[in-house]
Amino acid sequence: MMGRTVIAEESLQERLTALAKVGTFQIGLLIGQNARDRDYLVHLAPTPIPDEGDLSSEEEDAVPHSPKTEHGKSKVPESIPKVVDAIVAQHTRQVVRMLPGGLDVIGLFVVTPQSDYDTSQSQSKIRSILGAVHRTAAKILLETAELRSEKIILHVCTQTFKCTVKTVDVSPTAVGIQNSAELRFHRGGVKWQQISYSYNINLNFWLPKDKSPQSLYKMILSLIKPWAQSVTKSLILIDSELQNSYDFLDPYAEEKQTKKKGTGSSVRGGMADLSPPKVFTAEILDSGAPLAVEGPGSGLEESSGNVRLAGTVAGLAFVHSKATVGEARSSVLVDLVRSVVARWEMHCDSLVEEPPSHLVGPIIHEPPRRVFLEGGGLPVSLCDYLFPGDNTTDACQSAKELLGLTVRSEHVDDTLETLADATEVMDSGEGGVGEGPRLGSDRSSASSTCPVSYILLASGVAALGIAFSYVTLQSSKA
Repeated sequence: MMGRTVIAEESLQERLTALAKVGTFQIGLLIGQNARDRDYLVHLAPTPIPDEGDLSSEEEDAVPHSPKTEHGKSKVPESIPKVVDAIVAQHTRQVVRMLPGGLDVIGLFVVTPQSDYDTSQSQSKIRSILGAVHRTAAKILLETAELRSEKIILHVCTQTFKCTVKTVDVSPTAVGIQNSAELRFHRGGVKWQQISYSYNINLNFWLPKDKSPQSLYKMILSLIKPWAQSVTKSLILIDSELQNSYDFLDPYAEEKQTKKKGTGSSVRGGMADLSPPKVFTAEILDSGAPLAVEGPGSGLEESSGNVRLAGTVAGLAFVHSKATVGEARSSVLVDLVRSVVARWEMHCDSLVEEPPSHLVGPIIHEPPRRVFLEGGGLPVSLCDYLFPGDNTTDACQSAKELLGLTVRSEHVDDTLETLADATEVMDSGEGGVGEGPRLGSDRSSASSTCPVSYILLASGVAALGIAFSYVTLQSSKA
């Protein structure tokens, strides 16, 4: 059976050689795109060693007690068996938030001597790390899309500078056998197509009082999941047309490829094609039908609170030059779900350090807004999320720490999403409570009084929409 082919920009070969010449152990993430018959490698993101307290409580529990440096950081691993799965998984969680639709963490790269790489202990550890990476990347999609479980392992020997690529299936039922793959470097050989979109979201979730106690984070994720599964069934227009899923996104892609082969030109031998990605616009047309709550439950039920998500999300996706319309649509939907879930995760993380308020009345919580990063030597754009008070410099710092990229502040586009206007939020909340679409059957409080909570969780795009949420501690009817 012939292995898969991995296509990478020629500049990555120079970077891999430079890492090997340093001679120290290094592990990191491979960022790219899985296609039908090949994989496209876009970037190498070295995994940083997190400061003490950077890991989530769940990730800290998974980290064994290890020596610390004087700066409070975990000791840098010196070989593959010394790597902590949770640290690479945490890096994956942070990197996935910065990826547009179409790009994923497709594997690992390891810079180490051949003797360290070949041991059975190292091979078992690599598969364990890849399994953690796969589960982490899939978790943010809420089971709305299936990521490829076949991951890439790129090894660079610090003695011979040789690069070898293998693939391994990390699904629970797979046997874990590694298959050889072919790595090809091309100068300007990977062309990209960009799909931009905006999506108006307006969801109103009633929090059932009779549910078993759980964190607000998990409760809202369980309520977002039905919406996420529903939106993946939406119709998506490309440039205002409903096209066949099996057609090329660029109808001239096949013609261009044939013409290139006919002229006998070589991408490697000629100048790199630095033309920007071809841009398409997508429109997501969901049904707007009421969402059903999983499990039994109808009629009058007592509610403990209410969460509303409203606003317009700016989105971006990238696909390779010969991608189909179906692949483009899937990339757009993945981007939308990841963006909404990422905001909620970051919003909950920001509330952990915030002391409980005893004020009566609405308390505004402004969620992070999305910004887009260009440059850094990449042919595609990335994204980040900024809270109020953050600026484009913070996005550049995140790109440096998490991706090893140098992005200048003027290359960060922070104009597509704007912060919510507190005045409009308050005005909307006074008379609009409960007017948005509800999750499941209509719910009314079985009691005459019920504490109702409102928590914000999205951001607006330019002047198109306002994302708002606020917490009110006064009693009212749900």
